[in-house]
Amino acid sequence: MDFENLSERKDLVKILFCCGLIEEKISQAYESIASRIDDEVVRVLLEYIAEDSLKHSKILQGVSKYLGVDEVDIEECGELLGITAIRIIEDSKKSMMGIEKISLKELASEFDDLVNLEKYFGEEYFNLIQIKLLGTLIEHEGIEIGFLKDILEYIVEDERRHEKILNAIKTYALQG
Repeated sequence: MDFENLSERKDLVKILFCCGLIEEKISQAYESIASRIDDEVVRVLLEYIAEDSLKHSKILQGVSKYLGVDEVDIEECGELLGITAIRIIEDSKKSMMGIEKISLKELASEFDDLVNLEKYFGEEYFNLIQIKLLGTLIEHEGIEIGFLKDILEYIVEDERRHEKILNAIKTYALQG
């Protein structure tokens, strides 16, 4: 992702909004998988991640709206965020399309992708966004936006927890 070409404030806020859209799709995917899993413990843990992701979506989109961007279409998100964002959205849609029950063994084969997704959002993605967004907003608006930095840090921490939960579920699934 090339943030060097995104110096304009509006593009950075759009990126934040797009992250909210992606988190919403991820939440829907986890919820869909949770509703079809045949293990109660795993279902509850996936629902926990889904609810956190939905919370992230609402926060990111809410902050974006506060900063003046209240809508970005998926195509523009792809232009701003690159092919990875489009893949995440497409993969989330595929996860939601299934209607049959999922066994732990079937789910275990998908876990590496889910863990990689959480790593991507938790570390690389949000840290880069946080640095670029905060610097640009402070420079252009001359405001103290510590609350936004704190919120993004909380989301990063949640994503790290999601990664740990998914790894624990994978271990559990492979043992079962």
